Parts: sequence; structure tokens; C-alpha cells
Amino acid sequence: MLRSEDHDEYVRTMGVELGTVVALLSHKLIELQIVWNQYRQLFGEDEDTVHLLNRTAGLFFQVVQDQLWDSVLIGISKMTDPASTGKKRNLTLYALPDLIEDVDLCVIIRRMCIEAETEAQFARDHRNKRIAHEDHLHATDKESHALPGVSREAVENMLESIRAVLNTLNHHYRDTEVCYQSFVDYSGGRLLVSKLRKLEWLEGDDVARAEGD
Repeated sequence: MLRSEDHDEYVRTMGVELGTVVALLSHKLIELQIVWNQYRQLFGEDEDTVHLLNRTAGLFFQVVQDQLWDSVLIGISKMTDPASTGKKRNLTLYALPDLIEDVDLCVIIRRMCIEAETEAQFARDHRNKRIAHEDHLHATDKESHALPGVSREAVENMLESIRAVLNTLNHHYRDTEVCYQSFVDYSGGRLLVSKLRKLEWLEGDDVARAEGD
């Protein structure tokens, strides 16, 4: 997670306005990547894990899967929203270009924001018509008004486009790259799966011993 000293470093190298926005967006992206990584660990790595979760508590983990998935799509959509809604400002990638004094860099970042928004259109369609709002035509006739499918590869591409915007600024102002998608995980999905496998093995061992008696 983003620490206060990290925030101070962004402000020191980028100035108060730009540094604050980049720091906050970085924090949001890290949170989003954590949720996505949990989804991948539970439902996107191998079929054996999915079967284990279904055997353990299929309905519960179906709810978890759907909520994690939708949470990621909402997070991607929010980060690629317009810089303002009416008179209210939004914390999005589009808030960045107007805060950059370097004209050439401003042009590059604005172009990359447009690319990220285009990449995220799948997520935005689902956010606008299914998750945050209930589109009448889609709700009443899903076959004729189907939403575009979203694959795990598409989500990875969306996240990469967002990371690219922020890391272009990190390179320019801080001469570094942030691995937003990588973090030390001691208590996430993999630990849960490991404990469930162990529990299932112990329960099977208990049954075997009982049958032996």
C-alpha cells in the first residue's frame, strides 16, 4: 500500500498538485491490482483450485467470484472516467494532463489516457449497463442487447494501459518504475486455497481411519 513517505516523494518530485493526484491514483491502482490478484489466485490459475472451491462452498465462492470480477471492472472504469462530471472533478487519469507543465509530456499523457479509455471500454459498458446501472434493454432482452464479453486477458490489457500512464510519469519525474501488479502476499487467496487443500486432506484421512476401524 502507498505510505505517507511515498506520497511525500511524489509531491517532492512532481509538485503539489500533480504529485498529489499521481500518489492518489497510484494508491487506487495498487488496491485494484490487489483485488485482481486475489481473483486470479482463486479463479484464474488452475481448474483444480476451482473444483476445490466448488466442493468446499460452491455458492459462496460463486458470489465471491462475481463480486471480485465486478469490483475490478468498476475500478478500471473509475480510473478512466472523464476528469469531471458536470461541475464536480473526478480523480481519474484524465485529471493528469492539465497538471503537467511540460508540453511534450502533456501531449504524450493525454494520448495514453485516450488509449487507456479505449482499452477499458469493455469494463465501462458493463459498469454503465449492468453493475452500477440496470440498462432496461439489456435487462429485459439480454440476447438482443448482449454486453461484450470480457476475458481475463482483456482485463490484464486494461490494467497494463493504466499502469503505463502512471509509469510514464514515474520515469519522467522519478527515474523509476513502480511494479503496481507485484506485492508480497502472505494472507491472500493462495493461503486460503492451501488451507482448504490441507483441510480436505485431513478430512479424507479421518474418513479413511474411521473406515479402517
